[in-house]
Amino acid sequence: MNKKTYTLHTEDHDRNIFDSKYVYPVVSRRAGGLSLGVNLNTNNACNWQCIYCEIPNLTRGGPEPIDIDLLKDELNFWIDQIINSSFIQDNTPPDTTFADVALSGNGEPTAAPEFLNVLEIIIDCLKEFSLIDKIPVRLITNGSFISKKKECLNIINQHHGEIWFKIDAADEDSIKRINQVNLDPNSMINHLKICAEVCQTVIQTCFLKINQQLPTNDFLENYSRLIKPYEHIVKKIDLYSLARPSLQNNQDITIERLSFDELNNIKSILEKELTIKIDVFP
Repeated sequence: MNKKTYTLHTEDHDRNIFDSKYVYPVVSRRAGGLSLGVNLNTNNACNWQCIYCEIPNLTRGGPEPIDIDLLKDELNFWIDQIINSSFIQDNTPPDTTFADVALSGNGEPTAAPEFLNVLEIIIDCLKEFSLIDKIPVRLITNGSFISKKKECLNIINQHHGEIWFKIDAADEDSIKRINQVNLDPNSMINHLKICAEVCQTVIQTCFLKINQQLPTNDFLENYSRLIKPYEHIVKKIDLYSLARPSLQNNQDITIERLSFDELNNIKSILEKELTIKIDVFP
């Protein structure tokens, strides 16, 4: 792995800047610092195909088999670089700190059969570097495999980690349009409940201007209505919009980034119905 100098920033999450297959550093606006990503979907395959996704050549499906030894070597290399070298100083904006290890990447991470093994490797690696319970593990997920990963949720909770759970819409038609899946909202909210009852969970929602139209009042009412019964067990909601261009072929759909003011206006509308904390990341 070459020791390049590259100014990482929130609008470039290129997984190929450094010579790693599975582990990659990025500067994350929502994590609030340097996030060490762990990509289990190196074949760019996911069971969803969100219209705002930045992954090139995204295909439907699950991840290819994971080289566990290589992943472990890369994880050790990158954590050593971050805490024992000038990597952050050389490659990130001033005052950037090490924020988390994030199971994210180029598809749904929990689809990997090796997910539990990878999680245990991350925990062991953080222990080796005396970072356990100091640097959180975050799982960024669409929740579709959560019911099969309860053991993993318990491990994340034991070490004060966090789940970032995707909810972009709350009715079947909108979910189909934005996430490109046929999904009953009740199924999605049941998976949220499984997460939030076990460990700290944040709802992450990407709002967009679609075909030059902002989310409608009906859209936002459906969203609030879906989340309302469960807001007492969820830590907060993170609202954000596009930071990097979508690389999906959306055919007749155009999408645009919402401004800070537009996101804040949506936040104000939601706060009339919800008491949960809402953060905005333009």
